[in-house]
Formats: sequence, C-alpha cells, structure tokens
Amino acid sequence: MSKSDMYAFERKARLYENRYQQKAVRKLVISPMLDDQAKEVARRLGIEVYSHANDVKPGKPSE
Repeated sequence: MSKSDMYAFERKARLYENRYQQKAVRKLVISPMLDDQAKEVARRLGIEVYSHANDVKPGKPSE
C-alpha cells in the first residue's frame, strides 16, 4: 500500500461514518507490502496496520 492508498482508506472510513451515523471503532489495514510513508500516515490517522490476517488481535484498538 502507498501513502495515497492510506488516505483513500481514511476517506472511505469517514464516508461510512457519515452515511451510517456511526463511529468506526477500529480502522485496520491488512497488507503484506506497505510503503514506509504509508506507515507514518497510518500512525497519524490512527489506522492499525498488519501484514497478515492472523496477526489481528480481537477487541479495541491498541494505543
């Protein structure tokens, strides 16, 4: 994923929240290939990043 992909994901999350009037509890991305700049964007936007689906921990987002 690239930096622009991360921003697109954030826009889609906001669209969901606006459409359904419900706050997203977690925003997470699962991608085996992630650009270093995308990691920084994800951190700033509060998006959890995982390289494999088995790595995802259930529950609330980690702080």
